[in-house]
Amino acid sequence: MALPDMDALNAQFGGGDRPRFTLSPGGLALAQLAAAGAEATVALQGGQVLGYTPPSGRPVLWASRLAYDAPGKAIRGGIPICWPWFGPHPSEPSLPQHGFARVAAWHVLASGPASLRLGLSDNATTRALWPYRFSLDLLITLGAGLEVALTMRNTGDAPFTCSGALHSYFAVSDVAAVSVGGLNGTRYLDKVGGGEQAQQGPVTICGEVDRIYLRTTAPCVIDDPAWDRRIVIEKLGSHTTVVWNPWVEKAARMADFADDEYPQMLCVETANAADDSITLAPGAAHRLRATIRSETSAE
Repeated sequence: MALPDMDALNAQFGGGDRPRFTLSPGGLALAQLAAAGAEATVALQGGQVLGYTPPSGRPVLWASRLAYDAPGKAIRGGIPICWPWFGPHPSEPSLPQHGFARVAAWHVLASGPASLRLGLSDNATTRALWPYRFSLDLLITLGAGLEVALTMRNTGDAPFTCSGALHSYFAVSDVAAVSVGGLNGTRYLDKVGGGEQAQQGPVTICGEVDRIYLRTTAPCVIDDPAWDRRIVIEKLGSHTTVVWNPWVEKAARMADFADDEYPQMLCVETANAADDSITLAPGAAHRLRATIRSETSAE
């Protein structure tokens, strides 16, 4: 994977209140966004938001201290883009988990005040994994909160079906002491215990959790009393929400996830998964959007 020219990117798309482009220690091209005391970092690999810190100064997104910092490696944390499938490939388990978009080299389409627009389209590498023509347009905007909007378009002459997610990792004080509101009464697929269940009250975490909440468009709120913080996640173009924490045993099996880190994170994902997969006719498009903001009791 060839490294982008930082000088060229800064000359064309940086400067003033637009993003600033740098290289990570491991050689990943990064865009730094800033607005009114808020900051965000985006990796051009995967179009992945790696960090978001509001003016309060406490990071909203989580990343593992063991996350890979190398071209071609999936990055554990932030907001990976899962596409064109979510989880394992539906018929070929040997293909990459969560698709190829999260490790692909995206290119800069445009920038503006505290905003960045990236693109990805089919090429020989993607067509070897998934034989369709497509374009992805990703708009990341930093303002009162963080907005991530992914537009997927069928640029070929045959329909295709895709699934995916904005796989958001959130930083929490202690996952066993927070709760997630907005899903009461919603049925979910339990990927740990099996079967389909109905949520009763707020979601709480006391062991491994991997759930796909079905037929829900509701905003979710992570209530974190120890940090006097509520993280509000609103969404558009999504009828499924995924909640995930690996807990002790699964965390220990992941090379890019430290054994002691599971209490510090919780995934609440804006998704098109399970029966919310999207079928696009030639020329059709679908937009998946998450808006994230942090609130305290003083606000």
